[in-house]
Amino acid sequence: MNYDFAKQYMEPKRTGNLLRDLNPLSKADLLLVLGLSPFIVQNFIYGFAMVILFILISAAAGCFRSFFSLYWKVLLLFGVFLFLVKAAFSPGEHVIYQIWGICVTTESIRSGLNIVSLVLAFSGAFILFVKMTPMEDLTYMLEQKGVSHVVSFVILSSFQTITDLGQNAKIIMESQKARGIETEGNVFQRAKAYIPVMGPLVLNAISSTEEKSIAMDARAFSAPVEHTFLSELPKVSGKEKALVILFDLAFVALIAGRIVSCIL
Repeated sequence: MNYDFAKQYMEPKRTGNLLRDLNPLSKADLLLVLGLSPFIVQNFIYGFAMVILFILISAAAGCFRSFFSLYWKVLLLFGVFLFLVKAAFSPGEHVIYQIWGICVTTESIRSGLNIVSLVLAFSGAFILFVKMTPMEDLTYMLEQKGVSHVVSFVILSSFQTITDLGQNAKIIMESQKARGIETEGNVFQRAKAYIPVMGPLVLNAISSTEEKSIAMDARAFSAPVEHTFLSELPKVSGKEKALVILFDLAFVALIAGRIVSCIL
């Protein structure tokens, strides 16, 4: 018998990375505070500083590639689009460029940078949390805090379904390509290639749902007893609790300072 294999389930689950080994709820708290703080500060320099901070955190957590491969799409799709719209149509007094109904001003550029920094900061916090935290760890902690196992399963299943659909789509596209069907080219060719994929993709999703329900029944998911877990997470240390409390207090102080500055 391989005792090393059995031993890994007798000890708390660890990855060896300090950031990734933080409690999922601690990571959610810290990243939520960092992601919401630009909305309080309302300064695009601070917002973009948070973006750089998230990139550095992803590198320290060992998930830079998976994080940035998704984050740059958000930057390109939402960031550039929002900036162009705000810069072109927001009102302002100091005109830089004007043509037809488009009027670019100093104020509109500043407004565009501000809204982009807010979107990128909050989306960066969310994406980083997803990349740093396995969903099974999050649902485990939610159940430990008293959340129903049905709710935790719905959360886990939702994230897992998104991942499964993406992987199944890639497999089907590769099989279509092996049959000689053109799957690359311009946007219209790719859209045309995706149409035959939808049928098998939906059927696979339905069959996987049935398989999950059968597996749940086999494991007595609905039994009115306390559930057991294959592995457990490390207990939250005192330093980790202190760090979370410090960030929360700083966030509350930031909100209070913003309120006072608005009143004065």
